[in-house]
Amino acid sequence: MSATSATTPEIKLQVQSLAKLYGQTIALDHVDLEVRKGELLTLLGPSGSGKTTLLQLICGLQEPSSGTVVIDGKDQTHAPVNKRDIGVVFQNYALFPHMTVVENVGFALKMRGLPKVEIDTKVAKALETVGLTHAAGRAPSQLSGGQQQRVALARCLVYDPAIILMDEPLGALDAKLREVMQIEIKRIHRETGATIIFVTHDQQEALALSDRICLMNNGKIAQLGTPRQMYEEPQNLFVADFIGVSSIIRGTVKDGALQTTLGLLPISGARPSNGTNGAIVVRPEAISLGEGFCEGRVRETVYGGSDMRVIIDAGEQEIIARATAATGDIEVGKTVRFGWAPDAVRFLIDKD
Repeated sequence: MSATSATTPEIKLQVQSLAKLYGQTIALDHVDLEVRKGELLTLLGPSGSGKTTLLQLICGLQEPSSGTVVIDGKDQTHAPVNKRDIGVVFQNYALFPHMTVVENVGFALKMRGLPKVEIDTKVAKALETVGLTHAAGRAPSQLSGGQQQRVALARCLVYDPAIILMDEPLGALDAKLREVMQIEIKRIHRETGATIIFVTHDQQEALALSDRICLMNNGKIAQLGTPRQMYEEPQNLFVADFIGVSSIIRGTVKDGALQTTLGLLPISGARPSNGTNGAIVVRPEAISLGEGFCEGRVRETVYGGSDMRVIIDAGEQEIIARATAATGDIEVGKTVRFGWAPDAVRFLIDKD
């Protein structure tokens, strides 16, 4: 085996030019995507972006208008759901209320005709993985929302599917429990090495969980990359605006700088030609308050515990900065100066 092949990740799922049309409406527009074995890839995007349609085509709940779905090297484009070796975790858990936790988790194995001893062993291991051994004999109604979600996950893990699809599984949980479950999913993914495709519209959830994020918009992939790449190196203004918090300052290039409502702002990196429409993307942590080349009025401050979000009106431009909670003299209505290092921001050509 060559050194190159030894280090190349195995491709678990490959979709090629996958499209879905509803009459003249394009729900998914000829998408190409590869998912590596053992990774947690998140499909992220606003409502109507195509992420749920892509998930349904992968698991066989819908037929594509064109394109292919390949799992473990086999064309599964038209294979029925029960032949694709895919486990699905839904937002509503879909547990059988009349069955205990053990019975719910072991149901799929029972339907496959496995011996009882083997079922018991696999179910015990799955419940141990999700931390629910103590609740094995309980009914779903006796469990919290987080515990029910763990049962749904155990039900997938128990038969070791090629891919686990999770369709907004934490959407029904409160904020604190969502954070707890995010940590649990990361732990389970790390310990089992499962290949997981996770669907969400919550960008903070995607940043917290993912090995890679596939951000979708208008039925296409806007950008595919690691959470750090998506946050620090957005390839277009949609990505910059959707991932994290940004101040997007639009203008027109003039002599190597950007002419904006804030004045002439420096551009780092490549120098586009005069007349090019573009924008500077400034993350809150890149902004220095109290000094700089711009000025504005503090419209609002939002206390966040360890830090504080400061919203500044600078003429027609809204600027969002971050300050430590201990920072003084930031009062609503007060005029402040602010600025940033040119190499701490990103310039993107405006293609809208």
